[in-house]
Amino acid sequence: MEDRPLVTTKRYGGRREDSVVLNTTIDVEAVELLRQFCPPGRRATGKFLARLLYEHAARQEERQRLEERARVRRAGQQDSAMVSEEVTTVG
Repeated sequence: MEDRPLVTTKRYGGRREDSVVLNTTIDVEAVELLRQFCPPGRRATGKFLARLLYEHAARQEERQRLEERARVRRAGQQDSAMVSEEVTTVG
């Protein structure tokens, strides 16, 4: 199987240099929601979807950060519990 890029590099006239055209299929219900939330306009849909993706990525990063913090905190609590058990056993 040949390696193909996930994103096409073809540029279209009138488009920004840092944008790419993406053709996709979306459920009818999702399109109805998109029309409700997205302001009308030629470029509004792409900007709206891009903003959703950025916000989703930020939430994922925050979730990973909080999970790591909780994991470290739980490990610290387990360590201190072991130390207090050792002190009780020795004393």
